[in-house]
Amino acid sequence: MSLIDWILFDLGGVLVEVEQSRIFNHLEALTGIPAPEVGERLKASPFFRDEFIVKEFAPAEIVGHVNAILGKSLPTADVVHAINAELGAEISTTADLLPALQRKVKVGCLSNTNSIHWDTLLQSYPFMHLFDRRFASQLMGCAKPGKEIYEKAAGFLHAQPRQILFFDDRIENVEMAQLLGWHARLYVGHERLVADISQFIAL
Repeated sequence: MSLIDWILFDLGGVLVEVEQSRIFNHLEALTGIPAPEVGERLKASPFFRDEFIVKEFAPAEIVGHVNAILGKSLPTADVVHAINAELGAEISTTADLLPALQRKVKVGCLSNTNSIHWDTLLQSYPFMHLFDRRFASQLMGCAKPGKEIYEKAAGFLHAQPRQILFFDDRIENVEMAQLLGWHARLYVGHERLVADISQFIAL
């Protein structure tokens, strides 16, 4: 009998390679504004820093905000492409574990994301359709490491905190989950991931 009922994974840095600087580099190519300045402007914006990941926006709305921040009139398709440039290759060593894990427990994702990335993740990353439940910050109206998103996720799963094992590559997200009673572990690579899972189920 398993010691847990659910394993939840963060997406970026755990199942998908991500690099935010690629957004800024693409926008530099489109606008002529140096990438460091693009990054500074976007990160200083309450929209990009907060609202972007806790509200569901149509792509055109997101593009409107980006254009306003940068003082440009970029086409929607170009900005969407730039934002999606952050998403890289699947981390196959994690994704390849999912089918075997599903034979033991239920699996899901709990990720801070946004409407543009979410559409691309669902369309372009096959492992997304292996999950029994998917939790995205912009659909839940809250984000990690705030405690609300963990409490909502556990509620939707009808699970007690001790029944959930969670992996994230950001220590602040792991620490909040642990504070709320989840079994949470920092993702630092495949070998450690397998060792951590093996404490709860046999692989």
